[in-house]
Amino acid sequence: MVYIHEILLAVISVLIYPGLIFLIVLGLLTQWFMRKLVGRLQNRIGPKYVGPLGLAQPFADVLKLMFVKEELSFKGRLDKFLAIFMALGLGALATAMLFTPISPYVVKAPYDVIVFIYLMFWATVAFSLIGLSLSNPYTIVGSSRLLTQILFAEPVIVISVIATTLVLSRSSETPLSMYSSIVNPRLDMLGLVVIVLSLIAFLLAIMVKAMIKPFDIPEAETELAGGLLAELSGPTLALAIILHYSEIAFLTLIATLLFLGGPYPLSYSDYLGSLVITVKYLVMLFIITLIRASVGRIRIEQAASIVVKYMLTVSVVALIIASLA
Repeated sequence: MVYIHEILLAVISVLIYPGLIFLIVLGLLTQWFMRKLVGRLQNRIGPKYVGPLGLAQPFADVLKLMFVKEELSFKGRLDKFLAIFMALGLGALATAMLFTPISPYVVKAPYDVIVFIYLMFWATVAFSLIGLSLSNPYTIVGSSRLLTQILFAEPVIVISVIATTLVLSRSSETPLSMYSSIVNPRLDMLGLVVIVLSLIAFLLAIMVKAMIKPFDIPEAETELAGGLLAELSGPTLALAIILHYSEIAFLTLIATLLFLGGPYPLSYSDYLGSLVITVKYLVMLFIITLIRASVGRIRIEQAASIVVKYMLTVSVVALIIASLA
């Protein structure tokens, strides 16, 4: 009976909370928040028709694509692989949530941050493979640009996460563990410096990884007609939207839990801790969206230069301090 209970708890954690369904809902609510805020910052209305303040608009858009819009197919498309890629990406994100303390079923072990990073990486790989499975030259160019951005941004995210878990789990029985780093952090002044530097690098790398302006180069509507999404329609476009915003929600939530202390100064056992996490999450989204609404798209070589000169440098400095502290 004990094993059955654990299996059921693991299945619920992966499929419902804080896994698949939770990430999809959070991702679509994140889309609404970003669209609404960008609209206000640019003197527009934003979503308004479905639900109060347009809150249900992203859900209505996805459902319309899923069940109303026609799925167009073109010669040379690998249609079956599209669903497989997106399912792998969403499944990897849902599984990675098991390493966090908000999950009823928790996975924790020494050096589990390596597995966590591997799962976190899959969503972006899956998204980039969408374009490569299509025959349109715009989608291929868009995917190649995204892969280029990943090549530069992913090391920043990996180094930032490792540096932070290194200082937060130093005194723990499970070193370099995501769960131990989030739940029982051991922090001093040098550790605080590491977290601040890592947070800055991680936050900017999220924008590169998630193609948020000014790093929306793989989409580039004026150049590539939507880039890697140019040939998607109907259910596959809906799945791509779900995967994209679920990844943004996942990365922002991880940043909130790992770098901002989650419910701190409260604890995870305090029901008000959820409110603190929500506020910190919205603050992170506000910063990302403010940058998105304030700048224009840059070129791919400019993006690479910014990532290497600033983000990667800051994350490496944080890792060096974490190693010497």
